[in-house]
Amino acid sequence: MILKKCVAFTGDNCNTMFGGLRRNEQGNNVFAKLKKMLNPSLIGVGCSAHVLNNCIHHGAERINIDIENNINKIYQYFSIYTIRTEQLKEYCEFANCEYKRLLSHSKTRWLSLFPGISRLLEMFSPLKSYFLSQEHPPIVIKRFFENEMSELYLWHMHSLMSVFHGRIQVVERENNSVAEVLENLELVHKVLVERKNENFMSLKVKRLLVEKREEGYEDECNNFLSEVANLYERCLEYLCKWMKPMEEFACFKWMTLNEIPSWKDVEPCMEYLIGKGVHVDDAKCFDQICNLKQFVESYLQDEEFIKLPTHKKWCKYFDQSTNITCHSEILRLVQFFFAVTSHNANVERVFSLMESQWTKERNKLSVATMKGILTLQYNFKDMCCSEFFYF
Repeated sequence: MILKKCVAFTGDNCNTMFGGLRRNEQGNNVFAKLKKMLNPSLIGVGCSAHVLNNCIHHGAERINIDIENNINKIYQYFSIYTIRTEQLKEYCEFANCEYKRLLSHSKTRWLSLFPGISRLLEMFSPLKSYFLSQEHPPIVIKRFFENEMSELYLWHMHSLMSVFHGRIQVVERENNSVAEVLENLELVHKVLVERKNENFMSLKVKRLLVEKREEGYEDECNNFLSEVANLYERCLEYLCKWMKPMEEFACFKWMTLNEIPSWKDVEPCMEYLIGKGVHVDDAKCFDQICNLKQFVESYLQDEEFIKLPTHKKWCKYFDQSTNITCHSEILRLVQFFFAVTSHNANVERVFSLMESQWTKERNKLSVATMKGILTLQYNFKDMCCSEFFYF
């Protein structure tokens, strides 16, 4: 049975899945129950895309303006009102700004905040003129545009979100390994530390700060600088806390093949697997690692190889190593390594596909039909219609 071969469970980071950050293995959560049912050595992997998404949300709580709420309020104000949209277009013409449809943001969608902030900045001038000219605009939106520091907060969050947005896109790739995900988390941590130490602000923000000081907003500017420091502090605090469960996979870092592996790198990995009940012959493995070193060394100058995802690098290695005696023990390591799913994004994608199919208008679809549709949509999404027909 496939259940007896399960080595890892991946889910989002809610208490229902893991019982909190400390992974309560005696509690009433999915992970604890699976360990009792399937395998006491079952590995739990939280979703790092969720961690990065929540990290920026927690950081944003330290600033004076609720950017997420204002993005949604402004979007809702125009979303179903054609007259308001037409009026805004007139303001865009007057401000010599191209009208673009406003975007909403959802806390459960990892990649929606950055585009929402970008669009709001593109339309900031006509939107500000529009709302401040209305007789009875929503109070929350009016206060947002009356605040002289709003644009600074938006530009600073835009700068910070560009880091998180790009890393989330990399982390949630379909075929990522846990080592690649950990690598990206560490990269975000490094960027945040550097930004905190330098109290980094973009040149655009610095220019706006100078302008505001000249206009007499000295206290507001000082508060802004204090909140920028708190923002970085909060993000780092959250990220460090939620990176800890991923640290157990640090022994697999060498398997990204970005550098020539050494036996010192491989030994902790072998010990980890032995602790999980996977036997590896260390003598054979040592000789096979020597062959692997030669392979990696021959490709380190190949830029195309370096850019390959980890699983494709290993496929290339096994293609060239045709004799099983040359890689039998390494294969055990690799099989275990790639059996550990690195995030929950693939499951979330299936839910999204299901939601788009199982609508109110099609609510009588059977489970079997739904399963068939999702299986086709997910597994053949890279095929065009003609390719699928011939397949």
